[in-house]
Amino acid sequence: LGAFAMPWSQLWLLGMLPTAAFAAAAQRLGPDTGYAKAQCLDGSPGLYYFSHGSGDGIKKFFIFHQGGGWCGSDTSCLERSKGALGSTKSDAEQMDFEALGNLKFSRDPTTNPLMYNWNHAYLRYCDGGYYSGQRDEPKMIQQSSIFYRGRYITEALFSDLTKKFGFANTTDVVISGCSAGAMRVFAHLDALRSFIPGSAKVVGLADSGYYMDVNMFTPLKRYVVTEQNATGLLNQECLKTFEGQEEKCLVGSVIAGYLKTPIFAFQSRFDSDQRSCEMGPLCRLSTSCVKAYAGNLSQSLEKTLQHPHGYFLDSCVRHCSFDNLAPKDAKGIYPLQAFATWYGGGQANYSQE
Repeated sequence: LGAFAMPWSQLWLLGMLPTAAFAAAAQRLGPDTGYAKAQCLDGSPGLYYFSHGSGDGIKKFFIFHQGGGWCGSDTSCLERSKGALGSTKSDAEQMDFEALGNLKFSRDPTTNPLMYNWNHAYLRYCDGGYYSGQRDEPKMIQQSSIFYRGRYITEALFSDLTKKFGFANTTDVVISGCSAGAMRVFAHLDALRSFIPGSAKVVGLADSGYYMDVNMFTPLKRYVVTEQNATGLLNQECLKTFEGQEEKCLVGSVIAGYLKTPIFAFQSRFDSDQRSCEMGPLCRLSTSCVKAYAGNLSQSLEKTLQHPHGYFLDSCVRHCSFDNLAPKDAKGIYPLQAFATWYGGGQANYSQE
C-alpha cells in the first residue's frame, strides 16, 4: 500500500501461506553473496524470489516490486527497520506466487495471456526509499545503524539475474510493481532500462502508482531525496526542472511526462490509498470532492500517457489488484488482456466508466 504494508505480506513472511507447485526460491543479495552494499534498512541482505519460465518464455522476464509506502524521518525509518518492510531476516526460503492472488504471476494463459510462462521475479521492498537510496555509510539513529541502500539492491538484482538465470540473453522484460512499487516503476523506469540488454524489448507495468502532485503528499518524500541520497535513478531532465524539489520526480503524474520507455498504467480513479494520502478528511467525506479528484486524475493520466504508453483506467474503489476480481473495461476486457494487446502493438487506452 502507499502508506501501510499489505496484509498478505505478513502472512507469507510468517509462513502462514500454503506451498504450491509454483513456489519460488529466495535469492539473497547481501555481502555474503558478493553484493557488499545490497542491504535493507537493518543491514540484512536484499532479496528476491525467482520462478523459472518455460517454453517460449524462458528468455523473458517479469520483474515485480513489492509495495509498502516509505519512511520519511529518522524515527519512521528506525521503526521500519524492525519489521518486514525494513528487513529480510525472517524471510522464508520459498514464496508461493499463486497464493499472492496477484494475477500477474498466474501460470494460466487464459488469465495472464502475455507472461504466464515467463521467468517471474519478486523483489522484496526493504529500504523504505523506493529501492533507490544511495548512502554509502549507515546513518546512526538512536544507537542503531540504518542502511539506505536501495540503489545497490537494484544493481545487485540485475547482476544476479545475469549470473544465475541467463538475463544477458533476455528478449523481453516487463518491470512492474504495485503502490510504492509502481511509483518506483514510474520514477525509475528509464534508468532501469540501462541495466537491461539493449536488444531486449522493455516496458513498465505500474499498478496503482499514478499519484497526483498535491501538497499533503509530495513534500513528505523530501527525506528520501535528502537523507537517502535517492536521486541517482531519477530522470535527469525532471531533476533539472524541479531543482530543490526533486521529490516531485518520484510522483507518477509528474514523471510520466518525461518517460521515454513505454509504460502501461493499471489505475483506479477512486484508489482507496490515494483517498487517504491525497485527500483531507472533509474531502474524503464529500462525494463532489472525491469525484473532482477522480476527474483531475483521469485528465492528467489521459494527457500524459499517450503513445507509446498505455493505460487501463477503472472506477473501482481498490488499491492494487491482489485478488481474482479484476475489473473489466466497457467492452468486457480485463487489465491483463488489455496489457497483452498493447504490448503486441494493439489498442493502448482502456477505460471503465
